[in-house]
Amino acid sequence: MSWLLALAGSAALSLPAQAGGMGPTTDRAANKAAGPQWKTAAAKHNGSGIRLDYSVPTAMLPGRTGSVQLRFGGVTGDDARVEWRAPAGGSVSSAVHGTATSVALPRGQATTLFLDVTPAADGMAYLDVFTSQGGRTSAQSVPLKVGSGAVVLKRDGAAQTMPSGEKVISLPSTPK
Repeated sequence: MSWLLALAGSAALSLPAQAGGMGPTTDRAANKAAGPQWKTAAAKHNGSGIRLDYSVPTAMLPGRTGSVQLRFGGVTGDDARVEWRAPAGGSVSSAVHGTATSVALPRGQATTLFLDVTPAADGMAYLDVFTSQGGRTSAQSVPLKVGSGAVVLKRDGAAQTMPSGEKVISLPSTPK
């Protein structure tokens, strides 16, 4: 019977206090204040084998620089490299690597890169990241929500209504 009281007492000590607004330490607000939110990029089974985790700002503004963090793990080769490309019309730089677009990754170590990304236009932009080691390459795109984040489609042709009532957009042909 005494073991039951001891168990009940220890269970009561491990519960978070509910009075006075005190909650568990795994509160979402506490996690956001703790640092960047990391996501892991999808990887193919026959890719480079290098894991890419990234942290991006919740929203970026066109023409304004935002900090993007890339973290690499699973580096097993001496020839491991990462290369990145800026979003269309945008730019990427780094305080450590300047305007370089690739660096070597050290074997057996996790590496974090801090990139300053400046997207050019409103919508969804992508920072393209290529990792390679052992003769294999992986291509991954890190999504960046710029402004509203809405996808903007370009309209090349003019909308027309056919005699049948069907709406058609005819696109101009390009001679070769």
